[in-house]
Amino acid sequence: MPLPCLKSKLYFILPAGLPTPELLRLVEAAVSGGVGMVQYREKAKPTRQMIEEAVRILQLTRPASVPLIINDRTDVALAVEADGVHVGQEDMPVAAARRLLGPCAIVGATTPDAQSVEIAEREGASYAAIGPIFTSPTKPEKAAVGIEAVHRTQQVTRLPVCAIGGINETNIRELVPENVALYAVVSAISSADDPEAATARLVSTIDTSD
Repeated sequence: MPLPCLKSKLYFILPAGLPTPELLRLVEAAVSGGVGMVQYREKAKPTRQMIEEAVRILQLTRPASVPLIINDRTDVALAVEADGVHVGQEDMPVAAARRLLGPCAIVGATTPDAQSVEIAEREGASYAAIGPIFTSPTKPEKAAVGIEAVHRTQQVTRLPVCAIGGINETNIRELVPENVALYAVVSAISSADDPEAATARLVSTIDTSD
């Protein structure tokens, strides 16, 4: 399934390891600020806790028509009836996630090179994620691939492209001329003094540059 019509192109990926109240505070702020899509990404929490948190996040996103994507854990996405899943290179293959979640689910894929983009498209991905575009505080060990990588990816696929990695209120202005489908951010919202206002500013920057 291609991406549905979203309220905005801003894609908020929640930081891992936060207490439930903080997660919910950030989701509520981002939704109020106009975010287009939210991703729940956890690696270490117990499965039961992940399901409980995802259910509570859905109670905030679904009434606002903001899709909730679960990172990696297709089982959690199925359990809570989330809108989709995002899979990395070491996670469940796109084709398997698509079979489990069905044709209407959003299935995003991390695509670091042309071959992975081609595989993701063939297996039914909804979008291809490329990054880190800029040096990322979330994954500082990964070298930035630069904006040119976005341009190259757009040339080799019909999939919507999601730019991720180190995007903030300042450098997003360098990226918007590429007109990607999704601008994925983490700390630009989660570390802001006012996450709702930060979300609104990011959305405005994207909208005014389209």
